[in-house]
Amino acid sequence: MSSFRIIKYNKYKICINDETYEPSDDTELLLDIIKINKGEKVIDIGTGTGILGLHSLFQGAKEVAFVDINPLATEATLCTLRMYPFTSYYILNCDLMECFRYSVNFDVAIFNPPYLPYEEYNRWIEYSWSGGKTGVDVLLRFLRSGKAKRIYTLYSSLDDEDYLQEIISELKYRISLRKEKTIGFETLYALEIYNDKISDS
Repeated sequence: MSSFRIIKYNKYKICINDETYEPSDDTELLLDIIKINKGEKVIDIGTGTGILGLHSLFQGAKEVAFVDINPLATEATLCTLRMYPFTSYYILNCDLMECFRYSVNFDVAIFNPPYLPYEEYNRWIEYSWSGGKTGVDVLLRFLRSGKAKRIYTLYSSLDDEDYLQEIISELKYRISLRKEKTIGFETLYALEIYNDKISDS
């Protein structure tokens, strides 16, 4: 196990280590727009400390799957969740949806993706910001999996926004909410997206 420290972010106590992304402005933006209905099944991709999935449990999620490619991040998530009384969750160390060997759909997917236009993978922490050449490569890989009815995610003004919008349109997703926050020369855009190809039945 890694060496952890406990910090407070927003209203939550969470575990962090040197190779796990520490919540920041992007996390706050997503916390502001995530709305979970009681009984919904949620997946938190790129979970990091686990704060967004934890927020979903507090909002009434029936079950949350926490997924991260970084094994030290999944350890941080487990450390975080052990501080709370929830038991309806599981934690997976894998790349996006690759752990799921069967057809599975979620009511809600939350993905704070790596969104900087870099390809740096020398340390585990670098997976949390390296979004590929366009900045949205990893996000688009997830969107193409089409595994959730509703998705909360974000991107940066540094990304190839036209390419992202083109693929969202091609996949027939519907953006129902967009919230932005400018930090210096960068603007972050948080989205609520509906996948109408997955029915409510």
